[in-house]
Amino acid sequence: MNLVRFCRRNSRAVLLLTAALTVAGMIAVFQSPSNIYPELNFPRVVILAHSGDLSPDIMLLTATRPIEEQVSTVLGARRVRSRTIRGAAEISVLFNPSMDMQQALQLVQARVNDARSALPAETEIDVERLTPAVFPILSLILNGNVPDADLNDFAVYNLKPLFSRVPGVGQVEVQATDTREISVIIDPQKALSHRLSLPDIADRLRATNNVSSVGRLDSNYQRFLILTSTQYKSTDDIGNTVVGSDPKGQVRLSEIATIHEGVADRQLLVTGNGRPAAVINVTRQIGGNIISISDQVKDLAFSSRNVIPATLHLSVVYDLAEFVRESMSSVRDAILIGGFLAIVILFVFLRQARITVVAAVSLPLTVIATFFFVKIFGGTLNLMSLGGLAIAIGLVIDDSVVVVENIYRHVGEGLTAEQAAEVGTGELIGPVVGSTLTTVVVFLPLGLLQGAVGSFFSALSLTLTASVLLSLLYSLALVPLLAEYLLAN
Repeated sequence: MNLVRFCRRNSRAVLLLTAALTVAGMIAVFQSPSNIYPELNFPRVVILAHSGDLSPDIMLLTATRPIEEQVSTVLGARRVRSRTIRGAAEISVLFNPSMDMQQALQLVQARVNDARSALPAETEIDVERLTPAVFPILSLILNGNVPDADLNDFAVYNLKPLFSRVPGVGQVEVQATDTREISVIIDPQKALSHRLSLPDIADRLRATNNVSSVGRLDSNYQRFLILTSTQYKSTDDIGNTVVGSDPKGQVRLSEIATIHEGVADRQLLVTGNGRPAAVINVTRQIGGNIISISDQVKDLAFSSRNVIPATLHLSVVYDLAEFVRESMSSVRDAILIGGFLAIVILFVFLRQARITVVAAVSLPLTVIATFFFVKIFGGTLNLMSLGGLAIAIGLVIDDSVVVVENIYRHVGEGLTAEQAAEVGTGELIGPVVGSTLTTVVVFLPLGLLQGAVGSFFSALSLTLTASVLLSLLYSLALVPLLAEYLLAN
């Protein structure tokens, strides 16, 4: 069966399919995440352990080694390396490039949980994948004529919960010079006279400052949980804590210690605009849209000025979304300029406006429909995927040009438009399919690469392959129908 004759009989279906792909592509453009690079999948899981002020030697023996022994047996792990400093350790687990990193993260977390019983009691552990999503996409600074600790409090208790509600936000981290704390300074002689040690006092404070359930109450077909709270609300509450007893009676903390509000020991100095500041770093979840997240966070930040005291000032110091916009705009302009020049060159050589229009119509249709397939295969709009489209501009129009030119040649030889479309397209099905598949064969293997390099080139390969295959479809199904219509009139 002649392909053009079949498409002519089903012309409505061909036009409907073209319209559907175009609409789907336009929707995908607005729904696909926009990033600077493709989502990179580094085969690495990082474990961060913090354990007070232990010396490096003690930290190595009590924390680093037990964790290393556990995670070294994780399925797919090919190498474990660590770095230990005073009070902290970083253990990196490297996996095979083909490993599912979400599964690897869960396996490492399970092994770390098994090792917790062998670690010092105060050890805090964070386990996370190494992805570009761990780096901030937006940084804001909070300045004001208030103490540094007040800046930190306002950022932590007011702005951090506000920004965390934005869809796609991963973590909101606050850094400031001073962090508020309550200092309890024990008098060693008084504690010794009451036979109290520092661990005993710390355990007593920890046990007292809590909320506990003491019972239930059933009323009107409802069950209420009864809670009692002994949480501290002031330094006086802390001072009244009973930490021991002796023959004379109970020993309260205020009898053996001095309690006052203060700040933690400074470990960093944070300034902005030449003044003390609190820095708020916002990261995204894996697959989050950088531009959308940044815009929503900034809208919240500057629409919430009515809840920010007049003594405080919030400003943006780093915004990755602006760089993404500029980069995307540059690639978009390259695509538009390349498409325009391709159409101009077509007109110069074909010297027929109708033929040029028929050949050029496949260019925007192919580019728009390509975004739909990028969305289907989980891709994003980034420099590599758009760069693939820019490269494909000169390729996607080739098939349509040779088909239209051959149809026009047969019309000049005396055939009707319908006959020329059938004969001209039929003669070139083999060559057009062959030339397109050679391009696909060249670029498709790039998508089979693994690791970070594979993530980069798979985006390029996907857009190139999708665009040239779509151009093949349009050149054999849609372009002959359009050429037949325009040349017949």
